[in-house]
Amino acid sequence: MKLLLLMLICLALTEAVELPVLYLLGFRRRELIIAALANVVTNPPVVLIRFVLLSLTSLPEWSVVLPLEISAVLVEALIYRRAAGRKRALPESFIANALSYSLGLVISILI
Repeated sequence: MKLLLLMLICLALTEAVELPVLYLLGFRRRELIIAALANVVTNPPVVLIRFVLLSLTSLPEWSVVLPLEISAVLVEALIYRRAAGRKRALPESFIANALSYSLGLVISILI
């Protein structure tokens, strides 16, 4: 139950940060729906894998988080490019993910 709640909170925060950022970057209705669905595809697996690896191993956090976040950026960029036709999909995905990850980090430090 605790993991499921964590996953839901992380997804909600990701959507709350990334969708307005992407709107500011020029995403509109259909593209925002695609971006929201891309987050549904990437965020829960990233949170789950991070939780499991950090719980079951002694790996440094950065060595788990970095490849997971890079993977999320790349998958979302591919979705933005293919499904939404975004020409600057990679920088848009990077900006949105960097901001949502940074805000999540700040929130987790404050809690």
